[in-house]
Amino acid sequence: MSVSAVSGFWEAVALVRPGPSAIWALFGIAGLAVLQWVFPSTILSLLTGGTILVVSGLAFQEYRWCTHQHRTLHVRRALPNLVGRSLKFSLTWELENRAEFPLAGQLRDVFPVTAVPRMTVHSFTVEARGGRVELSQQLQIPVRGRYQFGPIWIVLSGRRGWVAVQRSYEMTSTIKVLPEQFSSRDELLKDRGAESFLRDKTTRTRQHGAGTEYDSLVDYREGDDPRRIDWRTTARTQRLVVRRFQVERHRDVMILIDCGRLMGTDTGHGTKLDRAVDAGLVLARVVLQSGDRCGMSLFDNSVRGYLPPVSGVPSLKMLVENIYDASSEFRETDFGPMFSLLQTRQAKRSLLVVISDISDEETSQQLRASLISLSHRHVVLFAALRTPLLNQVLTEPTTTLIDTAKKVVTLRLMRERHLSLQSLKHAGIFVVDVEPQHLTVPLINQMITLREQTL
Repeated sequence: MSVSAVSGFWEAVALVRPGPSAIWALFGIAGLAVLQWVFPSTILSLLTGGTILVVSGLAFQEYRWCTHQHRTLHVRRALPNLVGRSLKFSLTWELENRAEFPLAGQLRDVFPVTAVPRMTVHSFTVEARGGRVELSQQLQIPVRGRYQFGPIWIVLSGRRGWVAVQRSYEMTSTIKVLPEQFSSRDELLKDRGAESFLRDKTTRTRQHGAGTEYDSLVDYREGDDPRRIDWRTTARTQRLVVRRFQVERHRDVMILIDCGRLMGTDTGHGTKLDRAVDAGLVLARVVLQSGDRCGMSLFDNSVRGYLPPVSGVPSLKMLVENIYDASSEFRETDFGPMFSLLQTRQAKRSLLVVISDISDEETSQQLRASLISLSHRHVVLFAALRTPLLNQVLTEPTTTLIDTAKKVVTLRLMRERHLSLQSLKHAGIFVVDVEPQHLTVPLINQMITLREQTL
């Protein structure tokens, strides 16, 4: 017998469960074996052997019957494409029996590891000849991302209770779990109270200055700035032509979210990265509603996703799709690749919103150097997320030398972090330093302030 045949045999055996009749029969065979051991007899030996053969034959016959019925049972799963984080949704299974006999059994679906509840088993009975039954379950997934359901396991019980045979139906479905305020079209298009318009609404400000956004070419007139003469067009048309510029009306905002090791820190209700994604999407909605363009990017030690600035409120769906499943793989953050990409892809002066954190002075040196270099071309807003655990260590009572050492190390880390943020401020970078759960409001307020200053 080949190895594959042996493997298939044991897999088939593993999918078989003894039924109530088989269990009682096994007790009877065990009793006969005890009697034979106490009172050795040929009749008892023949009776025991015959009973084993009869039970084995009945069990095998019912195993074949259940296996055949599995082929006549059709299963369908109804699952929404996307749901909100921690919001309940309905999962439905429909079973159709095309056999000549009614079927009874149990159904178990394989849920994602973060689903609540983690596992459920549903009993069912389906009538013969096209009978249908519908089962449903309320679920919720508290962590955003992309998840897979399946396969479905179904156990069919034999009609006489000798065996029950289970089989997997390779039906996989994918569901997207988005932040709850972005889980439907209505939520995408409406505001969320104070989180969206924190100053009632973004006010229109007068656009001072000569302007930097190219508008058109016009003939030179007395008083025009000679520095704006387009010499190539002038040579082609044989008359002086100047470039006309207008004040920028549609500004670009790029939201850069760090997915590195520090962003995987737990904050009590999700990680720093969860808070950054939520705040980044709310900020993107405010930017698009104000008429500006918004883009997003994810990075750790490499660029994990980049979406150039887009305009219009309907584009918010595209931004949500770009970052809703962002996760931290605990890699050390390296801003270098992101810096190089911005240098080539984002030539227009923009507002760069970087949501990350700074630890000690040595490891954050490259990040500070890159941000300072970008601030020469763009307006840079750095949102630094604090680590709640550090404040917790400082507030704990000191009873041992280990507690004292923890506080000393914590104070040193916080001091180095403070010095790093101060160096960014002195270099002309705008800094928001907040607890992760309080990020959204200060971030949008600071963005609106910068927008009104027309920097």
